[in-house]
Amino acid sequence: MQVTYENSGGESLTLRQRRPYFLTGVDGTGQTRQNILTFKAPNQDGAFYISGTLDMRNITLEGTIVAGSADEAATLRQRLLRIFSPKKAGMLTYRGKRIPCNVEEVAFAQRSSTRTPSFFISLLCPSPFFEDIDELRMELAAWTAKFSFFLEIPDTGMEFGAREPSQIIFVDNDGDVPCGCRIQFRALGSVVNPELMNVDPGEVMRILRTMMPGEQITVDTHFAAKRVRSVMGGMEANAFPDVDTSATFLQLGVGRNTLRYSAAENMDMLEVTIFFRPQYLGV
Repeated sequence: MQVTYENSGGESLTLRQRRPYFLTGVDGTGQTRQNILTFKAPNQDGAFYISGTLDMRNITLEGTIVAGSADEAATLRQRLLRIFSPKKAGMLTYRGKRIPCNVEEVAFAQRSSTRTPSFFISLLCPSPFFEDIDELRMELAAWTAKFSFFLEIPDTGMEFGAREPSQIIFVDNDGDVPCGCRIQFRALGSVVNPELMNVDPGEVMRILRTMMPGEQITVDTHFAAKRVRSVMGGMEANAFPDVDTSATFLQLGVGRNTLRYSAAENMDMLEVTIFFRPQYLGV
């Protein structure tokens, strides 16, 4: 049993079943509570189901500071309070998954020993989903390298790269729920109206813009964090107004997703990369 907490200031602390921060309990990492919205008509038995949404997640940590003296315990206690500051957001890592959180409360038992004070930490997670620590990267349109050492160039010449011929790629979301992603369009030459389609639901993210050579447009489709930005020559600009009004901020469904990229003109000059983290209902 081990958890690591890192605050927005870059300070981190690991609690485990050993000194000096001996972790005795972790609660709230399983399935979270669902809020169900229903409608009841006059004289109806039961009710109509409308929708259901998951509540925020509350994770609690319990443990004991094990020190050799009261002064050492006071120093360790101060470090715990500084890192678990309610003024800083944080990230909790547990069982190979992570979850963003905010400190709700840090308390110490009043009757515990001065050398071994017991602590209680309450963390509130606005998003109830755990996610993979490492972001997954999938390239839809890119160049496959064919250059490696040791190198001997034959008289007939040598290919240093090859364009992937397929417009379609399969992306597997191994999480428990659909998740947002980060779509990166990169123009090697002039590209008109780049787009990415999730084939099965027929949803399309389309940018109504002529991309210049070297320009990169990044689309974030995460819930409550949607944004579109363009980077050209080191200068970043808002490209949200260039999103097609009929476009959808794609979500990757659970299981296999079939994605297809395209452009109105010069599709061969377009590179497309997807970044995402599967999300889980509990660990």
